[in-house]
Amino acid sequence: MSEFKFEHTVGGKLLKELETVLRDCIVVPNSWLPEDFHDKIRGGRTLARLEQICDKRNGRTEHRKLKELKKDNVENYRQQFAENESFEYNGHVNEMQLHRNEMAFCDAHPAIEIDDDDRLEG
Repeated sequence: MSEFKFEHTVGGKLLKELETVLRDCIVVPNSWLPEDFHDKIRGGRTLARLEQICDKRNGRTEHRKLKELKKDNVENYRQQFAENESFEYNGHVNEMQLHRNEMAFCDAHPAIEIDDDDRLEG
């Protein structure tokens, strides 16, 4: 049986989303930051922006982060297959990209008709 992972549950996904939103809300004043991190216009930086600056300084780009997620997914599926000879798609998922891909597929297929109301549901 596969190992339970809280981050794959609805609650885990909501907690991750809350964490992301909080990073955008919390502002660290310039007086608490080293000179290189000061924002002269706003008087401080959000935690999300500080994380971006540190990632850029350390060479951790969005591309590398995506590759790490894919690597985690592959390892997860490999372990599941080794144990059960089958696997469940329960890895990291980019919901927005998945939705865009589904919409592009439906737009490209002539037999599928989509109303404007259907587009707004996602």
